[in-house]
Amino acid sequence: MTQHRNPAEPSRASSGSDSPGGSGSASGGAAGSLSGVAISPQAVERLERLVADVVESVLAARPDSPEEERLLDAIEHLGQREFVVTAAISGRVLDRRFQAMDGQLAARAPMSRRFQELRKMADGLDPERMKLGHGHSVADEMKELDRYFERFAKTQPKLEAVLAELGQSKFALDRDSAGIDAEEASLSAEMEALGEHAFLAERLDGALAARLERLAVEEPERAAHLRQRILSAVRARRQEILTQLAIATQGYAALRLVRESNDEVMSAVALALSTTATALRTAVLAAQAAASHRLALSHLEAAQAARGAMATQASALEAGIAAHQRETAELGTAWSEMRAALDRVEERKAAALRSISSADRQLPRPGR
Repeated sequence: MTQHRNPAEPSRASSGSDSPGGSGSASGGAAGSLSGVAISPQAVERLERLVADVVESVLAARPDSPEEERLLDAIEHLGQREFVVTAAISGRVLDRRFQAMDGQLAARAPMSRRFQELRKMADGLDPERMKLGHGHSVADEMKELDRYFERFAKTQPKLEAVLAELGQSKFALDRDSAGIDAEEASLSAEMEALGEHAFLAERLDGALAARLERLAVEEPERAAHLRQRILSAVRARRQEILTQLAIATQGYAALRLVRESNDEVMSAVALALSTTATALRTAVLAAQAAASHRLALSHLEAAQAARGAMATQASALEAGIAAHQRETAELGTAWSEMRAALDRVEERKAAALRSISSADRQLPRPGR
């Protein structure tokens, strides 16, 4: 111990798990855990030595001496730095994360508005609205396709602009997830330290109580003094640490929820962008095919006019023109997949907002 460090403060040199884990209460042996925070065997051994040192220091200090005051102050401020850091992450940082997610996913958010525009344009270009089949001639169907692809050509630049903006929104979600990862790692490290402090306070409580029982036989007044001043301070601080650890644990769970919600929405957005891009490519290919079929139709009309010697060629051209039905069906399938992907985005966004709103209401924060 040095005069620059809290004598009751565990060193942060050791490392336990990378993230909160385990369950149960601290126990003897090579390893322990407290309030769901695992404590490594090395940390347990180090903390047990520190407990023994602190107990000896308490018993060696004269009543009301500067040394006793220093030990009392160290106990009352055990884990203070972690209190400040975890309070900031559990409160202020989480508030910002909740607000950011709400701002990105709410109905009036830019990403939501872009998806609404995309859905409106997709509905306007739905291939199901084309009048194909049902007794229409090939020539009539070609004219209907021409009208459809004319609308598509006018809408395509805006469609692509909306997709580009949605790509930027997805990038913002990616960036937000990276920030959450960093905060999770930081909060996990602080929770590990708080877990060690709680373990230390519990062990110090037990060890000091046992020594004071023996001391009470020979020096009852001295034992009573230490129970009132030191042991009561240890127990009070232990309860404060456990409370802060519980708040931090809930904050960590809330951060995980935000991260998972972010991932769910990003996955849905990525799928929507991918299927929309596929639908656009399918539409372009169908438009190119329709142009070829239109040229073939003019040749067919010429071949049919010639009849006789051109009969074989006319049959082949008719078979080629009929292929536009297949391309139109593929276009319809692509559009259906795109609409399903857009629906999935809305479902994921709504679920994420419900989960985050619920977590925000339930999350305790220091000072509330």
